[in-house]
Amino acid sequence: MHPAKVHRYLVSLIRMDYAKQLEDGQYALGDQAWRLGLNCIQHSDTLQLVQHLIYDLQSKIGCGIQISKWSPKGPVVVQSIESNHPISIVTKVGSIMPLVNSAAGRLFASYLPEHFVRPLLETEWQKHQELGLNIAPHNWEEFLELKETIRQQQMSAAKGDLLTGINAVGLPVFNSNQGIEFCIVALDSEMFLPVDPQSKIIETLKNEINSINQYIKSR
Repeated sequence: MHPAKVHRYLVSLIRMDYAKQLEDGQYALGDQAWRLGLNCIQHSDTLQLVQHLIYDLQSKIGCGIQISKWSPKGPVVVQSIESNHPISIVTKVGSIMPLVNSAAGRLFASYLPEHFVRPLLETEWQKHQELGLNIAPHNWEEFLELKETIRQQQMSAAKGDLLTGINAVGLPVFNSNQGIEFCIVALDSEMFLPVDPQSKIIETLKNEINSINQYIKSR
C-alpha cells in the first residue's frame, strides 16, 4: 500500500481514538480499541457461563471479588464486585495489574509460559530500581521461588503489597485445555481476609473455585 494511503488510514484511526502516536513516533492501540477489546473479553463464553457461581462465591465469603484476564500488557480487570464489609475496595474495570506485587499478576506469572511473563517482570523490576522501590520479589530467582509456592498451594497472595492493610488472594480458573482462562481474586481488609492457606475463608474460597473449575470441565 502506498505510504500516503497508509497515512490517511492512520489519521482516521487516530481521530476515532482507535490508534495513537507515541513519543518515539511509533503507533499503538488507542483507548477506543482497548475498550472494544475489553468488551469482547468481558463477554467471553466461559466467564458468562459461571457468572452465577461467581456471585454465589461472593455472597459466601463477603469479600470483594476481582476478575482478571490476560492481555499483552498483563492482567486486565474485567469485572469487579464490591465487598459486603465497611471498607470496600473496588478496582476499576480496565485496570492493568502489576505482575510483581498483585495477587492476579503473581498468579498469571506462575501459570503462563515464562517467555510471556519474564520480559514484563524485568520491565517492572527496572522501573522499581529507577524509582528506588523495594518490592518483592526483587528478581527472577526470587520470583521462581514464589512461583513454586504458588503452584503448590494453587493460590497467590498479596498482603498489603498494593494498599496497606488490604489483602488479596488469587486463584486460577482453567479452560478445557487446562490453561488459565481467568483469575478470581478475593480482596478485603486484613481483618476479614487473612492470607493463611489454612484459614476457613481460604478453604471456602478454594472449594468454591474448585466447583467452578469442575463446572466448566463438565460443560
